[in-house]
Amino acid sequence: MSVIQNMIQTYNLVYQVEKEYSLEIIVTTDLYQERLKLSNTKCDQAIVKASKQELDDSLKLLVLPDLEDSHYYLLLHEDLFDESQQYGQAIAYEYTRVIDYADIQEKYGVSNLRAAQFPDSACFLFLAEVRAWYRGFNLYYNLISAENKAVLFSYLCGTVPEYESLLSFDLTTHMQGLAEFYGQALAIGSYVNFDVSLPDYLNRHHIHDLLKVIHDNISNISIFENYEVIHEAFEDFILHKSKETEPHVHSHSCNHIHHDH
Repeated sequence: MSVIQNMIQTYNLVYQVEKEYSLEIIVTTDLYQERLKLSNTKCDQAIVKASKQELDDSLKLLVLPDLEDSHYYLLLHEDLFDESQQYGQAIAYEYTRVIDYADIQEKYGVSNLRAAQFPDSACFLFLAEVRAWYRGFNLYYNLISAENKAVLFSYLCGTVPEYESLLSFDLTTHMQGLAEFYGQALAIGSYVNFDVSLPDYLNRHHIHDLLKVIHDNISNISIFENYEVIHEAFEDFILHKSKETEPHVHSHSCNHIHHDH
């Protein structure tokens, strides 16, 4: 059995996956050329060509179904298959996304995911990203039998400072970064068996209700389990942040108005 098959089987056991997905995994030294081959329209081809530099710098890419092809394709660079076993995190991360996108297809009847619009996409994409980072790193730590001390050290001295500049200010414009960070924090907490503390730069935000509801539902098999509760917390957070950024108007007894700048 190949390491890829072994990883998928392990994932299915750990996360109780019973469905089979139309997923083809391609190991390559040239993500750009492989992605170009999977372009079924001139528009898609143009988008891929415009992304050449980004693809040349990437180690993995999930290609979603479109109207011409209902398969998912996971492109993995050969460099992932070295002694660091990074392929484990990459496969678990992208396989989680396949599972969650397949649920979107089923729920909303979307066939062309490469250009799809679907309800609640902002909340869905945020939650899907947290789940992918959580499952990806959780399985990876188990795969390499990481030491608890090493994992905690990488969080405190690597992950926390790495995201500080991104997550210190307006979180609503960096929800992708927040999802990445929190997914990793949850994975570490699960692996070492206690919740890691959040950094001060996150604690300054009105984020605790949203993170708590995600924490409490991170082990759900389906992304849509308790989705209404998560969506409500997500919307509340976005609404609260948008109110924070509105200019306030104060009226004083001296009958003139001051604007906050």
